[in-house]
Amino acid sequence: MQKSFRFVLLIICLLLTGLLPAQNIILRGQILDSATREPLSFATIGITGSTLGTASNVDGRFVLKIPVTYSDSLFFCSYVGYRTYEKQTGELSDPMIILLHEEKIMLDEVEVKPWSAWDYVKLAVEKIPENYHSEPFYTTSYYSEYISENNKFLKYTEGIIQTYNPPYGDTSKIASRIIQARRHDNLESLRFMREKIEKKMKKKKKKAKKRGEEWEEKSIDEEILSATFGGPRMILRHDPVRDTSSFLNPKLHHLYDYQIEGYTTYHKQKLIIIHFKSKKKYEHQKQEGNIYITIDSDAIVAINFQSRIIIPNAVKPLLFIAGFGITDPQIHATIHYKPYKRKWYINDMTVDFRVKLTKKKMFAKNEHGSFKFFLSLITTDIEQENVTKIPKEEQLDNWKPLEEQVEEDPEFWKHYQVARPVELSGN
Repeated sequence: MQKSFRFVLLIICLLLTGLLPAQNIILRGQILDSATREPLSFATIGITGSTLGTASNVDGRFVLKIPVTYSDSLFFCSYVGYRTYEKQTGELSDPMIILLHEEKIMLDEVEVKPWSAWDYVKLAVEKIPENYHSEPFYTTSYYSEYISENNKFLKYTEGIIQTYNPPYGDTSKIASRIIQARRHDNLESLRFMREKIEKKMKKKKKKAKKRGEEWEEKSIDEEILSATFGGPRMILRHDPVRDTSSFLNPKLHHLYDYQIEGYTTYHKQKLIIIHFKSKKKYEHQKQEGNIYITIDSDAIVAINFQSRIIIPNAVKPLLFIAGFGITDPQIHATIHYKPYKRKWYINDMTVDFRVKLTKKKMFAKNEHGSFKFFLSLITTDIEQENVTKIPKEEQLDNWKPLEEQVEEDPEFWKHYQVARPVELSGN
């Protein structure tokens, strides 16, 4: 009787084990330069042969969640110009420090074609249909956006989104849906021109009451927290391969100077680095950056650039009259792609707009503020099966704050692991 009871109990345990969801393995760490110990931002991290992955954040930190079925798989970390780090997941510690070593490629190590720098770019653009996925696919991504004043966070929003990606070369629109989103509160308050803005808001409130109009009571900081930059769509539009940025456009290449900057590696592949720089302003911008192209397959696998915004002459007198000074308005963008089954997919994209503002005063000290508007998208998974367009009613509204478009699930955020900026560690 006792043996029968034990046998039944064993069967029940086995059945229950089969019904329980598989546990995930959480890998945490920081990516550093082996020589300088400086953090390496937006390194590509993942499991070899899978679509799972992530990227390190601005502090070089990362969190990678993988199913237990990958407990004996090959973990990798790749960064442009560095030797790829690889190790079996079962041999990794948590948390870990990963030191990446620079890998320099000499000219005699590559087969150099007798081409101009633009010839390499032109061929890479022609091979976009060959080097990127030719069928629609879904990506799941961690999205974040923030506003900072003098390196202090005024706003930080994060979300998990699923995006429908048409094939490269297809003119169909990218569309996203929200899985979860939330906004961090209790951050810093705006300081630049705060007193003047508050006075203006009080006047507007008074006028509205006189006219018998309803007035939504909002502080300056609440207005900032509810601001949006166009959501994930704004950053997805900065995929230069999909939307053919001007420096990749054969019709506009005469606006730029191109030169071969050197050679390097990424994901164990040899790359040629093409440096480009604007000859003159185009659409009120001057651009400069690097395009990284694989030597063997002519695929664009990384791009970084900065755009210096040229303030139109017609605007300058208005700024002077208003007593404003604008210094160094710039857009910085970085894009990395990752390989999977001989095709390249977006791994991470970051876009930040930086500007210094001055309010000039006649009889008092001038006010200054350095502002940064930052957007980031990191792909954590790719799906290629049963991909259909996202219905219009399920698509996110790009001009409405993410957190207002979905009901926050506190339990989700308790269990979701992600590397946020160190300054947010207390939130």
